[in-house]
Amino acid sequence: MKKTAVLLAAFIVAASLAGCSDKLSDKYVTVNEYEGIEVEKAEVTETTEEEIDKVVARMMEGYVAQHDLPKDTPITDEIVKETLSDTADTVEAYRDDLRRQIDKAKETAAREKIETRAWEQVIDKTEVKSYPKDRLKEVEKHLESQYQDYAKEAGMEYDAYMEALGMTDKELRQAAKASVKQELAAEVIADKYGLKPNEEEFQKALEEYAKEYKFPNTDLLLKAVTEEEMRLLVTQDNVKSWIADRCKLVEASEETKAEDSEDETAEADTKSKEDGNAAVQ
Repeated sequence: MKKTAVLLAAFIVAASLAGCSDKLSDKYVTVNEYEGIEVEKAEVTETTEEEIDKVVARMMEGYVAQHDLPKDTPITDEIVKETLSDTADTVEAYRDDLRRQIDKAKETAAREKIETRAWEQVIDKTEVKSYPKDRLKEVEKHLESQYQDYAKEAGMEYDAYMEALGMTDKELRQAAKASVKQELAAEVIADKYGLKPNEEEFQKALEEYAKEYKFPNTDLLLKAVTEEEMRLLVTQDNVKSWIADRCKLVEASEETKAEDSEDETAEADTKSKEDGNAAVQ
């Protein structure tokens, strides 16, 4: 009986540890937990007619402005076919296309939330032993350069701009450390599980980033951001996705659901504005 009890206790302990990942470590960091993390779900709501109406209204705002038409000009099959869509021939088909686009945008946003929530937990549970001095200095300089550009755009001196933001030199250094910490954690996980992009994957990711940030081509993207920085970014994306694929989704709290709903509304409004601007071009 005693032997059975010992075996049962061992089984329970083993079961409780099932799915938990071993620690990963190198000379810079120890990643204590990264697989099987509990993450609150990000709900995807059903797209409503009202949401589609908003996008249509924005598109028509752009259209009537471009063609100098009355503001109350209604959308027609002809307008859809000639200007608003490359695939739809009717208003009904156009609205169906918009529904699919909004659905996809919501699913993408929900996935990004899950990846972010999981990654934040990984970083919170990651211990830094030491920072690579050269890289930390490089990131600090990069952040400082960014804020100098922002100050110039605002027509302000750098020190005055930073004071207006309430950003101190110490906080800038902390931001640099936070950025490098993420790089280091992603690096050790990517090395363990082969998550660094090969050349084909990297080029595909560059094309996606160029499209998202409105660069005409990847060459111009790489003039704005170095290839080394982009490889680090794509590696982090791969790691975040890998971790999200292995997390345990749990029911979201009412507070999280409310925040997600607000975010979804804001994102839908932003998309409708972007679509309206696109109609003018």
